[in-house]
Amino acid sequence: MKKITGIIVLLLACSLISGCWNRIELNELSIVSASSFDFNGNKWVNSYQVIIPSAISSGTGLAGGGGSQSPVTVFSSEGRTIREAVGKSSMESPRQMFFAHNSALIISEEVARHGINEILDLHYRNTDARETVNVLITQGNARSILERLIHTEKIPGQGIRGILSNESRNTSIVPSVMLYELAMAITSDGKGAVIPEIVFAGNGEDGRSLDVLKKTYEQAKLRIGRLAVLRGDKFAGWLTREEGLGVSFIANKVRSTNLAFRCKPGDKNYNMTFRLQTSATKLKPTLQNGKMNMGIDIKGAGYLLESNCVTDLTQPAAVKQLEQQLQEEVKQMVIRSWGAAKRLKVDVFGFADAVHRKYPREWRRVKNNWDETFSKIQIEPHIKISMDRVGLTSKTFKSTNSNEKR
Repeated sequence: MKKITGIIVLLLACSLISGCWNRIELNELSIVSASSFDFNGNKWVNSYQVIIPSAISSGTGLAGGGGSQSPVTVFSSEGRTIREAVGKSSMESPRQMFFAHNSALIISEEVARHGINEILDLHYRNTDARETVNVLITQGNARSILERLIHTEKIPGQGIRGILSNESRNTSIVPSVMLYELAMAITSDGKGAVIPEIVFAGNGEDGRSLDVLKKTYEQAKLRIGRLAVLRGDKFAGWLTREEGLGVSFIANKVRSTNLAFRCKPGDKNYNMTFRLQTSATKLKPTLQNGKMNMGIDIKGAGYLLESNCVTDLTQPAAVKQLEQQLQEEVKQMVIRSWGAAKRLKVDVFGFADAVHRKYPREWRRVKNNWDETFSKIQIEPHIKISMDRVGLTSKTFKSTNSNEKR
C-alpha cells in the first residue's frame, strides 16, 4: 500500500513540473550582431543588424543558397519609447529578436545630446540585453554604420568589436567602452564619461554593396575617430585622438602604444618611435590653503622601435637624453588633454574619485559644484619612462653615413 501511495505522489509531483514550456527554437530567432539608436522628431528609431544564417554557413566567401548573399540584413523600427520600437520590429521580422550576441551599440550625436538614460535603463531593466556590448557614437545617422560591410569579417558587428579591441590593445589612443563601464562612469563622483567615435571614411563606393568585397582594396572603410565627452548622460563635446591618448594616460587606461618623439629639444621633425609596453598612473590629490592640486605620476617602460638620429646608443648619456625627450612628449600630451577637459568642465580622468577617497570632508563641501572646482585644479605631471632596449643595433644608418662623410 505504501509503495502504491509513493508512486501516486511521484506521478502527481511530475505533473507539476513545467518542463521547457517557454522554449524558443534557434530557427525562430533573429540574432542581432549590432544595433543603433537614432531620433526621428520625438520618436526613437532602433536599427538592427541581423545575421542571415544561410549566408554565413558556407565554408568560403559569402556564397549561400546558390548565389552571393549579404551575411546580414539591416532594418529599423520606430516608437515613442525604445521598448515600443523593439516591439514594433515584429511587424516586419518573421523571427523574435535575440540580443545576446549583440557586439556593438551605435548612438548618434543627436541621441547623445538628448541623453542616454533611457538606453541604460533598458539594458539594466531587461534580461535579454547585454551590459558588455561596446558603445560607440557617430556624428551622422547611426543606422548607416550598420549598413557597411567589412572586408576581413563576415559579420560587420563582430568586425567593429574587433577594431575596438585591436586599437585598445595596441595603441590605447581611444579606449574601448562597454555599456557597464559607461554606466559606472556617468554615475561616479565626477559624472564624466567618454565614448569612441566611429566614422565611415574614404571616397568611392559606400560599402553597402557586396561588390566592394570582390576587390583587393577598400576605397572607403569604417574606422575609429575622435572621443566624445559626456557630462552626465548628455553630450558635452569632442576630444582629438591625441587628447584621447592623454586621457588614457591620466585615467590609467594605456595598455601599450607607439610614441613618436624628437631627437633633441629644438628639432622640428618627429624622427624616433618608442614602443611603450607597460604603463601605470597614480593620482595624488593635495589640498594647500584651500586650493586643490593633482599630482599625476606616470611610470612606463618599453623599447626603441625606430631611430633616424645621429646618436650613439651605446652611451648611457645618449639613452638618458632620449628618455627625457620621450617624457617631455608625454607630459605635453597630458597637459593638452587636461586643457581640453578643463575647457569642457567635465572630469573624465577620475579626479573626483581620488579627492573623495583622500579628502572625504572636503569632498562633501565641493561635490555639488564639482565642475567649477575641477576646472580650477592645478595639475603636476611627473613622467618616468625607461628605455629598456634599443633594438638589435646601437647605431642608426644615419649615424653610419655621417661617420663615412667625415
